[in-house]
Amino acid sequence: MMTELVLHEAASTGDYQDLQTMLMLGHIDPNYMDEDFGDRTALHWASSKGHAKCVKLLLEYGADPTAKMVGGWTAAHCAAETGRFNVLKILVENNAPVTLPDNSGDTPRRVAEIYGHTTCVELLKSAEDSGDQRKHEVKDKFREQTRKISKMLGENRKALEKT
Repeated sequence: MMTELVLHEAASTGDYQDLQTMLMLGHIDPNYMDEDFGDRTALHWASSKGHAKCVKLLLEYGADPTAKMVGGWTAAHCAAETGRFNVLKILVENNAPVTLPDNSGDTPRRVAEIYGHTTCVELLKSAEDSGDQRKHEVKDKFREQTRKISKMLGENRKALEKT
């Protein structure tokens, strides 16, 4: 866990060299969620801080762009909030989902609109019109339903074991 927190720090500060070294060694989970910071991953940190090279590197090493922190925000939401056009462009170019809604129903585009980042809004609108983004929405809904079913099955199994 300590190593993952160092990864988060490198992603947050934009320390590309340290980030690359840790990822190359392979003893670290790029998708580790830090509970103390709302389940953020290194990709959330790099995206919100605008460290485009770090975002690209994390994606190359398997960082999950669908990972949701508390509130349902993805890396795209984080980048949209802070107007990180270059980060959003990298996410779109790497076929990351940029249309998934958060727990309140807001998409990254809506977040960019709220904060007045018009160039980000335009990029995200263009991405939303892509068929690839619609596939992500379907996959996300499927994943959510699968989690609910698994939870229900687990609860039913526990109830049966008690009888």
